[in-house]
Amino acid sequence: MKKGKAAFLLILFAFSFFALGYFRNYIFLAVNDRAAALYYHGESHPLNGILSIFKSFSYANLITIKWVLTFLFSLLFTILSGVTIYSVFQSKHYVYESVAFNSLVFIFSLLFIAIGEIIHPFLNQAFVISRSISHFEQSPILTIILLSAIFFDKKRQG
Repeated sequence: MKKGKAAFLLILFAFSFFALGYFRNYIFLAVNDRAAALYYHGESHPLNGILSIFKSFSYANLITIKWVLTFLFSLLFTILSGVTIYSVFQSKHYVYESVAFNSLVFIFSLLFIAIGEIIHPFLNQAFVISRSISHFEQSPILTIILLSAIFFDKKRQG
């Protein structure tokens, strides 16, 4: 691939990762604020536009929605990662590796939740670790690591 086209694609995908991350953050901040207001019986910021659907949700429903959104955004970031890698390297093999790598990180995050449920005194710490891993996976960091690893592997192979 020509350097100019690759650079354009990388800038396009960087913007796409930023936009998806911004949208993810926007939704999660609103849901978290609403959940905290319900849990602590306090005030929450008004939910406008599409976020107004969360106004009538109970605390338990909001927690369930957060799990669904976590899975959804992990899937979207995985798809965006695969599309980015395919666009740069034109190889389905690297896309499969990208999906596998993202899936392993997601499973690793879920593993900490499971460990926290089994070892209940560890639940709070397990949740923080799991959430940190999830934030890592729902960002461009994994894609940057994969792009770099593939690039250097291709350079090494000649």
